Amino acid sequence: MATTESPKKLRFAPGDIIISEAEGYYASFPVPWFDNIEPAHLRAKEDVRVARFAERMIPWISEPHTRWTKATLSPSSPEYNASEPNRVVGHAGWLLPGRTKSEIMNFWRRDASDALGWREKMGWSKEYEDDLWSGTDVKSYQDSFLLWDKVREEYLRGVGHWHLAPLWVVPEHQSRGVASLLLQDAIKLAEEENPVPPMYLEAMRDARPIYEHFGYQGVEGEGEKFAMIRNPPEGVKILGEGK
Repeated sequence: MATTESPKKLRFAPGDIIISEAEGYYASFPVPWFDNIEPAHLRAKEDVRVARFAERMIPWISEPHTRWTKATLSPSSPEYNASEPNRVVGHAGWLLPGRTKSEIMNFWRRDASDALGWREKMGWSKEYEDDLWSGTDVKSYQDSFLLWDKVREEYLRGVGHWHLAPLWVVPEHQSRGVASLLLQDAIKLAEEENPVPPMYLEAMRDARPIYEHFGYQGVEGEGEKFAMIRNPPEGVKILGEGK
């Protein structure tokens, strides 16, 4: 973290829940992903990179038209640890139709802070915010999410939708129904809307089967290797349809 602070800068220390979410993110995603956006020669020590990412997440949760859900262990679970009562084992973050109808902006983007005014809201100096991003390859980070947003806009420009960004489950709790619970929570709410909106996500190859189980479909076009839509709008071509 930064070693100097402006006298006017407010500091928002991440609580144990958001720290646990950041730890879970690093534990859940594959090594090649981090090798791309946080290459070894830039990467900070684990506790530092977790703390930096956790603080970058803080403004996300106060943004309107979003939904943040987490899975924790019940005290009755044999795996529950009373010394870590708020440990997060799964997480899903959603941008909702009230936001996505007029804005395609993944919160993970480096420029999201400028666009949404997070530096001012958090009281960060520019130097402090830059420090929160140190240890990352900002260009690789930004390029990845800009591409995904460009593709999402091609499929869903002007259409309010649920955007999953992202879902993860820590390795020791994968294949135990946690991801299903997190998805079902959102699908139930989306299906109560009238009309039912599309639900969109970017998925790595290994994760696609679980999303297909819940009605997500691959789509043709520039996003065919990663984009999946549930209840796609008219005009979006489903991957493999008609073959």
